[in-house]
Amino acid sequence: MVIRPFPLPCGTLMVFIVNPTGGVLGGDHAEIRVTVDADARVLILTQSATRVQPSPDRRPATQDVHFTVATGARLEFHPERTIPFAGSAFAQTLTADLEDGAQFGLTETLASGRVQTGERLAFHSVESRVQVRVAGRRVYLDRQRLIPGLDAGAPGVWGGHDYQASGVFVGGAPPASLPGVPGRLASGVSAGGAVWLRGVARRGPDLDAALHAAREELRLALWGAAPLRVRR
Repeated sequence: MVIRPFPLPCGTLMVFIVNPTGGVLGGDHAEIRVTVDADARVLILTQSATRVQPSPDRRPATQDVHFTVATGARLEFHPERTIPFAGSAFAQTLTADLEDGAQFGLTETLASGRVQTGERLAFHSVESRVQVRVAGRRVYLDRQRLIPGLDAGAPGVWGGHDYQASGVFVGGAPPASLPGVPGRLASGVSAGGAVWLRGVARRGPDLDAALHAAREELRLALWGAAPLRVRR
């Protein structure tokens, strides 16, 4: 379901994508298509976390997201956390096609499972592919394939942490000083000029706070954008 747009004080239209069920199941497939016309400002959020339910036959729940953003437009997508339950499988592809002069921002977080109930890295698999193109030229590509027991607990992937964050921002010249929190959140610039974020933490609120601060810092530095003041 899509909730009608709500105007924010900064002039951005906020849209919620809502899953009215208890989560996504193995074999489910969702497609999201968004087109943002010239000079529009759009923020897309999800109402709650994406709960990936167990899949006894290991068929993944899949989601395909495609954004098209015109010159002078801005699209931001900051969904709530993805939580893969024990025995679940999830695969997502996200592609953003931008015209020259368009702006795009994405942040996502992933839990190692239902941490508060003792689940940790008990899912079958989580796969993600994020690609951003500007005028047909790829400026960013990030692919992840997490399979507990093989590599998910390795240093540089999850290690002893339970929450992971990633993001990308496109449009405007990357600032000389990039945001980051030592030991929690790092950032850099791709060969195509996209600013990327990556981080892990033991506690979700700590990672969320670092990601929120980095997001607002980049929005201001890249786009001169006022802070997002979201009303839920």
